[in-house]
Amino acid sequence: MLLPLVISCEDFLEREKLGEETFDVYFNSEEKAVHSVTAAYSDVKDYRFGWTLWAFGETLSDNAVYSGSDADNAGFELLKNFNGTPDMHYVTNKWRLCYRGINKASQAIEGIASMDDDLFSSVGFKNRLIAEARFLRAFFHYELVRAFGRVPVVDHWVQSASEKIGQSEIDDVYAFIIDELTMAAEDLPLKSEYADADLGRVTRGTAHAYLAKANMYVENWEAARDWAMEVIKSDEYDLDPDFAHIFSFEGEHGVESIFEIVYHDSETESGAFTNNGNFQTLFMLPRNITYGYGINQPTQDLFEAFESQGDEIRRDATLLTTDEVFEIELADLYAALETAEESGDPEAIADAEADLEEGKDRLTFNRTGFYNEKMYVSPENRSSQIRNNANNIRLMRYADVLLIYAEACAHTNAEDEAREKLNWVRDRAGLEDVTATGQALLEAIYAERRLELAGENDRYHDLIRLNKADKLTGWSESRKYWPVPQAEIDVTTGEIEQNDGYSGSN
Repeated sequence: MLLPLVISCEDFLEREKLGEETFDVYFNSEEKAVHSVTAAYSDVKDYRFGWTLWAFGETLSDNAVYSGSDADNAGFELLKNFNGTPDMHYVTNKWRLCYRGINKASQAIEGIASMDDDLFSSVGFKNRLIAEARFLRAFFHYELVRAFGRVPVVDHWVQSASEKIGQSEIDDVYAFIIDELTMAAEDLPLKSEYADADLGRVTRGTAHAYLAKANMYVENWEAARDWAMEVIKSDEYDLDPDFAHIFSFEGEHGVESIFEIVYHDSETESGAFTNNGNFQTLFMLPRNITYGYGINQPTQDLFEAFESQGDEIRRDATLLTTDEVFEIELADLYAALETAEESGDPEAIADAEADLEEGKDRLTFNRTGFYNEKMYVSPENRSSQIRNNANNIRLMRYADVLLIYAEACAHTNAEDEAREKLNWVRDRAGLEDVTATGQALLEAIYAERRLELAGENDRYHDLIRLNKADKLTGWSESRKYWPVPQAEIDVTTGEIEQNDGYSGSN
């Protein structure tokens, strides 16, 4: 059975042991409680989950094309044209990995809650661990509802493959997410209260930021505004004055970071399922001129959106051009040509020029002329293990919270506040202040979200919630969500239904 509850069966419901111990005796020390929560984080790092973030958020939108090899590109074409089928592994991975994470989080919540307080260094630490797991359970539901719409809400540890849970309405899923995040926030520490070794774990600010965003999706504008203000007035975050610095190694866990996926370069573990390094970098590095696959290439349309605003700062930190790829990846060949030119030797110059052109020819399947600068790792920082690049992925930034606040204020008769926070973001980008009102102000905020968050996996979801997705080729209202995996439907007795617009597997 492959229901959400059953998804986790693959990893731990079919195994009764955690390590060498059953559930009944596993939760007997603080160390094991920590390990159980860390296990719930691991599905956020799973490369298949990371893949779904940009496959849903960017390449379905006008921001990017899937690209890669001809086979890669063709394999995604059905989804890009909104003709995906319920039996595609792309779709199944999202569903299964989220529910696996949910079940791990639920197991941690119930196991830790059952433990004696005396087993912990403090009751506060015990409650923090439960809160972290509760946040993760909410986060995976948030990812599911944005991708599939109506999904089953799983609020407990599912221990039997025979248990069946039907889908909840979208508003009810968000209500569950909001309740979970609210409870989690009460026991989570501030970012500044974490030791450096714990950075990457969720904080009170993380919960408040996602409360703002979840309320934005259901247009609870007052709540979205108030939760965003909790983040703003916490004085835990600020805009990094250097936009490009945010996405550098030095910018990890920086002043603007609210939630990011943490990776490291392991010298001994480099398999696809070790969850150490950032596999998404491998997907996005230019093809053949690096060891990357050249997938998820930004579009000319996105470039023109930057150009229309005169937004050079964010354009240059977001879009890596073909010429820039050559300059970085072929630096030794450019240096050799310069030396040859200085020598004045025609034969040496001709040889150096030929070597450079041959080097450029290594770049293949370049469909747009752009690559995602925010995910690019330069040669000197690149891991020798191709799956183990150590660059973190930013999931939530302070700028996003400011723009949520601005949008919520624009909807709640607080336009001065909306313009102020919008212009904080624009000022950092070197752009003039917006003075618009009414719908023009909202449109300015929407445009700002695209430019500020380009390449960070929100664009398609914004197009959906703002009723602007009809600009996408092949899009229709009946297919704004991905199909429910057919395997989930086949093993139920009607509890799980297919989304409108999909009749079954092809």
